[in-house]
Amino acid sequence: MSSKLALYSKKCKIYFAYLYIGEGVHVILRHKLLSLLVILSVVFLSVGNVTADMISYTARTDKFELMWNNAEDSERYYMSTDIKAYACGLTTSEFIFFARVVEGEGADSDADITDKVLVAATVLNRINCSSWPPTTVMGTLQRPGQFEVVDQETGECHCARSLDSEWAIVIAYRMVANNELDCHMVYYNAIGFTGYSRTMTDYAYFGGNYFSCIPCDCAHCTATEPDWHEEDVEMLTDLIYRPDGVGPNYF
Repeated sequence: MSSKLALYSKKCKIYFAYLYIGEGVHVILRHKLLSLLVILSVVFLSVGNVTADMISYTARTDKFELMWNNAEDSERYYMSTDIKAYACGLTTSEFIFFARVVEGEGADSDADITDKVLVAATVLNRINCSSWPPTTVMGTLQRPGQFEVVDQETGECHCARSLDSEWAIVIAYRMVANNELDCHMVYYNAIGFTGYSRTMTDYAYFGGNYFSCIPCDCAHCTATEPDWHEEDVEMLTDLIYRPDGVGPNYF
């Protein structure tokens, strides 16, 4: 009899142990389920925010494109920096930095913006040419020893930008895309230096920087101007003007 009671007691202990363990498992599962629900809520909220941001960005860029495509240059000249940056395929911060460098490096003129456009085009030609790494706007502008107005230690440019320097970038992109300037123009002697570089081919001077061409056989330069020969380079003579009705705007 005592052995049966002992066996019964043992079974009861095992049963209650299972109940205890089962309750513990349920508690753990409930905690895990709650944690999972919290995580899913955060994920859904994040996705919702990202989706909203994407919709907002798309709506904004669609608006930029509509405004840009339905305007004249005299209107585009005064458009916001965000819109001009978008038109050039740059972020606003990249465009602002670019405009500061162009303003600092380019010569001011009441009559035209030629020098500033050529400074911007030189940067774009370097980006396109594999002989001049790196291949980004910021990487090119902040490359050590290239642009006097960019601090060599910090990589910052503290020049103020202007409507002229912003517009010069827009026109440079347009002219480079249309192959209206020699793609081999990748160098200039900055304002303050006397004359062209003696080791390069003279290309343009409009009272500011001395722009030169350098031979290059990279894929881009070869494809852009397959019949290019250094001895055939002609001096650039045409001035580049602001849009009709727009006066000088520089610092």
